[in-house]
Amino acid sequence: MDETIGRREFLQQMSAGVVGGMVAGKAIAAEATASAPASRPVPGPLGSRPEAAVIGTVRDLPTRRLGRTGIQVPPLSFGTAPLGQGFFDSEPFEQVTNAAIDAGVSYIDTALVYDVAEERLKPVLARRRKEVFLVTKAMKKSKDECLRSLEKSLTLMGVDNVDLGHIHNMGVFTTDEAIGKDSCLAGLREAKKRGMIRHIGCTAHNLPAKLIPVLETGEIDVLMVTLNFVDRHTYNFEEKILPLARKHDCGIVAMKVYGGADADGGGYRKRASGRLVSEEDRQATIDYVLSIPGLASCVIGIKSLDELRMTIQAVRNFKPLEGSRREAVLAKGARIAKEWGEHLGPVA
Repeated sequence: MDETIGRREFLQQMSAGVVGGMVAGKAIAAEATASAPASRPVPGPLGSRPEAAVIGTVRDLPTRRLGRTGIQVPPLSFGTAPLGQGFFDSEPFEQVTNAAIDAGVSYIDTALVYDVAEERLKPVLARRRKEVFLVTKAMKKSKDECLRSLEKSLTLMGVDNVDLGHIHNMGVFTTDEAIGKDSCLAGLREAKKRGMIRHIGCTAHNLPAKLIPVLETGEIDVLMVTLNFVDRHTYNFEEKILPLARKHDCGIVAMKVYGGADADGGGYRKRASGRLVSEEDRQATIDYVLSIPGLASCVIGIKSLDELRMTIQAVRNFKPLEGSRREAVLAKGARIAKEWGEHLGPVA
């Protein structure tokens, strides 16, 4: 199946998205001005902090529709897992997270199992909750456990609710644990009724077939899965799952865009970068993922201001991956996939 956006369709999306991006940028700026303390500079449309000119911005880029939620999000989103580990100092977490928000990265992804990420988000959210689309996850296999997990997440972050709550990593669930009568989905459903979450989602690193019954419930608003030009040849959510997600108008969000932290390089503990972060690979994987039809945003775990700058630049340099360049990138991905193997767990 060819996942490339046709040039005409892409230009139409870009034209429509520019208007949405301008409106969204103005709304974010106005909201920030109304809610930020007087002692804190409020970012303007292109950022007003000294580092903003160096880091860059996504505020002027076209936004994308997050599926049936109807919410417009920037193409780049911020993942808190790498900096959320306790062996990292807390100061870089706040610095990089604030810089990302200043740059217009409004979708913030976290989870209770990301060590201390949620509690480190608390001081950021105390000032900037209205500026972000906040996402967390529950890796619990019963309704009550799911609710307790979400309650703990809200407490740690110091918020009353989140915008999106995910079933976290479908690969560790049986179908009944995920969507049965006493399941994680049952907990998320109840949390939505109580106003703890606004939308329901699901994530998966591997085992794509497990997502089929989950999506067929018709209750999943947003799906986040492994997407990059290497793992397409291994897990292939692109062909196995994304058509079904589009059928249900789910918002599609990419993770592991850079292939995930290199475990051989020590992973998060050694502050290892993702596997696809050479200048060539970074641009290729951003172009590949942002060319997937229906893709709303890329969640990328960023550990430094320099990584934020390089990622923003790659997103700004996005060009639809098509023709001979697409063939070359996918061929390279196939070669690398043989080296990586099932690095995120089994396929089936």
